This record gives sequence, C-alpha cells and structure tokens, in this order.
Amino acid sequence: MDRLHIYNTRTLVAVEFSSRPSSLADIGGRAHAFRRLNQAETTALFRQAVEADPAAAAGMKHLMTVVGDRVAYWEKRVPPALDCFVHHVRFEDEARGRAAYARAVASFPRFAMIGLYAIDPVISFFPEAFPVNPAPNFWRPGTTNVLTADSLFFLNFFPVQAGLREQVVQGTTSIYSESAPGLYHTNNYVDLVADLFTTSDGVDKVASVNLNRYSDGHGFFKAVAAGAARSVIAEGGHDAFQWHGMLCRLIGGGQP
Repeated sequence: MDRLHIYNTRTLVAVEFSSRPSSLADIGGRAHAFRRLNQAETTALFRQAVEADPAAAAGMKHLMTVVGDRVAYWEKRVPPALDCFVHHVRFEDEARGRAAYARAVASFPRFAMIGLYAIDPVISFFPEAFPVNPAPNFWRPGTTNVLTADSLFFLNFFPVQAGLREQVVQGTTSIYSESAPGLYHTNNYVDLVADLFTTSDGVDKVASVNLNRYSDGHGFFKAVAAGAARSVIAEGGHDAFQWHGMLCRLIGGGQP
C-alpha cells in the first residue's frame, strides 16, 4: 500500500437540506453520506454519555455550555421538516476531483454548499481510514479501531479566519491526547482547493473541514471534553475562533 497516495486525492464535501439524501454516484469517486443529528438527538447522546461516566460528567457539561452557538449553526439553517445530509466523495487525483466538482455544481444547484478539498498531512491522523476503514490504535499498538453501528462522526466546518490552521492543530492534538484507549479513531483535515466552492441558503464560505470519526457517543463527549478544556475549543480567551460542527451518523456506503 502506498501510504502517501492519500495526499494526492481530493475530497468533495457537500451539504444538502432535504427529506432524503441525493445520490452522487454519477459524479464518480468513492462516496459516503451522513445524516446530521438534530439538537434533540445530540442532547440525548450527551445525557447517555454523562450517565455512563459520572467521573467525566463535569467536563462534558462544561463543554456543552461553551459550544452551544457553534453546534447550533447548522440547526438554524436547516428548513423546517427537512434533514441535513453531508456527502463525502474521494477522488484519486485533482483532475478527477475538479471534473466531478463541476458535475456536482451543475447537477445539484440547490445544495447548501459544495466544495473541493485536499487533505492536510500535518493535521490528519490515519487519513486513509476515514470514513469507514480500520484505523491503527496508537494507544494499543497492533490493534485497530473499526467502524461499528455505534460509530459517531463529527464534521467541523471552518470559515475563513486568521490563524485557522494553527488553532485546528492545537485543538485536534489536544483531543487525541485525551482519547485513550482509542476513543478518537481518525480524522481528515481538508483545505479548499483553488476556491472551488459554491453555496446557498446563507452558508458561510467554508475554507476547511475537519472530518472526524469516534468510537461512539461516550467516546466523543469524553475525549472532546477533556481535550477541549485545555485548547482553543473551550479554553477562555478564544472566542474569536469560529467553527460550525455537526454530529452525524453514516447512512450509506458503509463498505470500504
């Protein structure tokens, strides 16, 4: 396996407000789709995590108090009675990605956003594992973290801002450092390619996206709460750091 090839790939990320997800099969590439969990579903997962781990409950509750507006960004934009879906399509190289981006823009003019992105090797841990492949568990060498029905995805959208990359490095590594024994599986941090981005429905331009997979709801809240408490995510003095996250479940294309 050529472990460096993943950095030659390009990723199309699209957000769709609809009653059911569209199929992007006709644009080529390796496609997966996610359904955003609404606020009620997210709150239910949070309560389950708190009940399962009383020792970490205080940190989880603090996390929820400081991230409310950021995770509510998409909640405010989804029209009534519709769901929010995220499409992730990976292409072998930039030429194929650009051609597919053009087809997607022409075929899905009502999508809330469509962008073409490249994986940043500095911030992406085991990028070839996202979204559905086994990821090495660096807390337990020789074992892997695998996709299950409980796997939870946190997709974080970043508008253009000063110091973005540095802040994402700091926040992501802080969470990984609190992820023992394998709560945080893999992430792809992707940067916009050549301004290939289109938007509607009042969505801000997305300069980068951090695509993350966690073991389950408890793993997400425990690792993120512990890491965030000492990072730009929830530490005081970083209110200017903008990010618009959503918790999701994989809904299609779950095979590697």
